[in-house]
Amino acid sequence: MASRGKYFSTTVLALLIIGGGILVRLRDVGSPPVETHAWRQTETAALARNYAEEGYRLFYPTVDWRGLTPGYVESELSIYAFVVALAYYIFGVHEIVARLITIGVWAGAAWLLFSIGRRVWGGRAGLLALFFFTFLSPFGIFFGRAIMGDMTAQMWGLLAIYALQRWQERGQPGWFWLGAIATALAALSKLPLLYLGIPIAAILLQRDGMGAWRRFRNWGAALGILGTVGAWYWHAYQMGRATGLSFGILSTFGESVGRWELLTDPGFYKALWFNFTWRLLTQWGVYLGIAGMLLPRRSRFEIPLLAWVLAVLFYLVFAGRAVLNQDYYTLALLPPAALWIGKALDVAVSGITEWTRQKGFLPKIGAVGLSIVGIIGLFQAAREAAISANQLFTPLEAVVQTRLTGQWVQAVTPEKVRILAVGGGKPEVLYFSHRHGLWFPQKVSPLEILAERRWKYLVVFNPYWGNIDTLWLKDVHKEYRLIGGGPWFLAYDIQQKRPDVPPCAFDAPPQWADQIRLLGYELTPEWAVDSRLYVILYWRADRQMSRGYTAFLHAWDADGRFCGQDDHPPLNGLAPHDTWSEGEVFADPFQVDLSGCDGASELFLKVGLYIPETMERLPLTDQIHQDQIYTFHIQLRRPPPAR
Repeated sequence: MASRGKYFSTTVLALLIIGGGILVRLRDVGSPPVETHAWRQTETAALARNYAEEGYRLFYPTVDWRGLTPGYVESELSIYAFVVALAYYIFGVHEIVARLITIGVWAGAAWLLFSIGRRVWGGRAGLLALFFFTFLSPFGIFFGRAIMGDMTAQMWGLLAIYALQRWQERGQPGWFWLGAIATALAALSKLPLLYLGIPIAAILLQRDGMGAWRRFRNWGAALGILGTVGAWYWHAYQMGRATGLSFGILSTFGESVGRWELLTDPGFYKALWFNFTWRLLTQWGVYLGIAGMLLPRRSRFEIPLLAWVLAVLFYLVFAGRAVLNQDYYTLALLPPAALWIGKALDVAVSGITEWTRQKGFLPKIGAVGLSIVGIIGLFQAAREAAISANQLFTPLEAVVQTRLTGQWVQAVTPEKVRILAVGGGKPEVLYFSHRHGLWFPQKVSPLEILAERRWKYLVVFNPYWGNIDTLWLKDVHKEYRLIGGGPWFLAYDIQQKRPDVPPCAFDAPPQWADQIRLLGYELTPEWAVDSRLYVILYWRADRQMSRGYTAFLHAWDADGRFCGQDDHPPLNGLAPHDTWSEGEVFADPFQVDLSGCDGASELFLKVGLYIPETMERLPLTDQIHQDQIYTFHIQLRRPPPAR
């Protein structure tokens, strides 16, 4: 009865720890994927959304950056994205749904980890491993709620090890075949998880000895796993060849794996150490994990767990180039490392407890000292984990602006239209725009594609970062109609030429310093998008200018409240005034944050120019105003209902 009571109490404690872990992972659970690894999160979210919108065909995943193809991509079998899509069918397409599913997957992985640790070393070791996995691993916290399939793959791996552990204990064939199925699902979700074959082989050899090589059951499971995984990735490879779309699973295999020259590169080990001690485990976690593996063996099942760690380390070295590029690959080490940390902590607690029971003063003093050191170490690990996790949760400013740009694209362009996207990142820009299309990296010119006239909209993301080839961008700006822009994007209708007359023209255009005239403006759209007003001002050079100026646009509401402003030289410095030709009409986009006047439907916009070095304003030539400002009035429409 005592053992049953102890088993029950550890189960309750494990559930409480997992419940606390769920609460921790509910942080910003409704937020869009704009934090660390936003590109990978939006890629996965796009797979799920496309499943939901284009038919639930599990074996035909599609991406947004598809060009004119159907979008089939060479990728893993994204079971996670498919499950998210099924949930979207019930609850609608909301990122909170995807994050909650990840949290549920993490909870399942946490329970399996605890169960493995309990069976190997006892309930306390399982609880301590679970505690670390839950609260002290920054990656465990972050990827336990990220919109990615990596935690799902690790959950399948834990299920495989747990099932085979149960089979090793009891010999029931159901556990064996569950382990084989889970292994296949792990490798389908993430191909490198084939490394699970090493700890699984250790389990088979432990149970059957060398006779394991003669067991038809073992060969049947191995062939079934490899056949299933191979069939899927061959199918995925053929899809990628047909469309030219790939996540680089097989098509770029040789570029990122087997780069043994990294073994002589100190920077590689420095990067791994940083990931292990700051992102994955914290420094205390690394030391405890190593200690757990070096301590005397307490269970025969430690051999497969040690083989698991060695298999992951080999994978991290074999795929070293990919690991350097994507630090989340090291997440594979978290489950086995957490188990060894649990063992080390359990040994430490056992030692302290034993010292407190010994006679004499010195053992008790030693126990108190070790307890203090342990508590200090715990707080230090918790502090490091909190700081690192906060860094992972911090929104990336550029990606946030990409999301705002995407909201503008949704407001202005017709639904289901395909766009040309340049710059930024291909998953983010198209996902947040909720559009399919063709994506170009920053240094590649899309001019040849524009000449084909098969596209209507060109959106240039982050055009002012210095990564865009400004020569083709200036050509586009002179030839095609600008339909919107701001500090983070420029958008063009490439089936319309640049107009010389603005849609909203002034009857008496104001002129400054006998040089430059404001012909009119255009609102795109005619309402605020996420509290931001987008205005295009149309200027004309009345004569050649010898220097550049800064233009400003201030917004005030009908009650005289200042709402916001935007000051910048033409195209944020890409086309200064002294490069304009006499008589040239130039469209310049402005973005004004109206959050200070939320709900205002009537605005007064004030325009002027000044010399940036002295802040001296250019004088109005024919419409004298003491502040050299020209004011015009606009009426904002209500945005259409969400589609």
